[in-house]
Amino acid sequence: MRKAVVGGLLLVLMGPASCLLILGALLSPAAQASCLPTTSGAFSAVGNTTAPVPETSRVVMPLPAGTWVKTSGFGIRVHPVTGETKLHTGVDLAAPEGTHILAAADGRVVSAGPATGYGNLILIRHTVGGRTVVTGYAHMYADGIHVAVGDMVTAGQYIADVGVAGYSTGPHLHFEVRPGGPNAAPIDPEQWLSAHGAIDIHSRSDASEAGCADAGGPAAPYNGGNPGNLVDDPTSDGQITERTAHILAQVQANFPESSWACWAPRPGDPSEHSLGRACDGTFGNSIGTAATGHALDYGWQVTNWMKDNAETLGVEYLIWQGRIWSVARRAEGWRPYDGGGMHDPNSVTGGHYDHLHWTAVP
Repeated sequence: MRKAVVGGLLLVLMGPASCLLILGALLSPAAQASCLPTTSGAFSAVGNTTAPVPETSRVVMPLPAGTWVKTSGFGIRVHPVTGETKLHTGVDLAAPEGTHILAAADGRVVSAGPATGYGNLILIRHTVGGRTVVTGYAHMYADGIHVAVGDMVTAGQYIADVGVAGYSTGPHLHFEVRPGGPNAAPIDPEQWLSAHGAIDIHSRSDASEAGCADAGGPAAPYNGGNPGNLVDDPTSDGQITERTAHILAQVQANFPESSWACWAPRPGDPSEHSLGRACDGTFGNSIGTAATGHALDYGWQVTNWMKDNAETLGVEYLIWQGRIWSVARRAEGWRPYDGGGMHDPNSVTGGHYDHLHWTAVP
């Protein structure tokens, strides 16, 4: 079993100049941050790291529920390796080696590799509440990193495995939050997670697919000649378009635990449901009961799969968990849903906290 690198032993074995450099990184948060560009996977080696990142769909806890115990919070503390008093720039969550580390929000990987003190470090740039923020994940082994610089990730995506690399006395995730960018001052990650309503990922037994964007199989495009032609709706006694039926069949084949209702009459002007272009899905919960636990996780898997395959499938837009995403405005990411003049967006059903809505292009 691989063991942690003990900082005191390194200081004995290395020369005086090296000792000073290591102590500087350990004792000064600013020095620790400034040494990052000299490491492999440094920000200076990444192309276009300031490119806009769409607004995140949600914020999640960086480890699956029930797998971790907090061992050290943000703030001044006695360093467990050096014994010195210094600022701890993140929160430490102890978990068994190999526990799956999850991206805290949608974003782009801007660094993934060795970093002084951290052992190995992943940094992800996000847009949360209209602001740039970078989250950091540390102490993984090199072979425990499963993303690369430039990768786009989704909230809850499995990105790495808990390890004991760097200045670490046991297996844990060191998690940091830096609003403004990678070299900005760190803030208390627990307060940030709480302020943004971070939710727990309740993973399956192996936690392998929690929130992953690539859950589900490949999507096939509609190849018929008349996508607007009406056919019988298998979920009701009405009719839906051929394109809607094609999308529905694809979703049901890839996510058999989901339940769908498509055609439905609506008062007033014809709606997308009564026109046969929309479906609503639940994931083990019922309409009127917010999706939580496995239902929420599974709902996000379906949602992310449909979002990533929207153009292939012919999906126009999605509404889920109080947010709306559309192909036409994909650069903006997920936007707050205002109810469209028909529903109270603050209610469980009106805000789509109990079901995923999708509409097919005509």
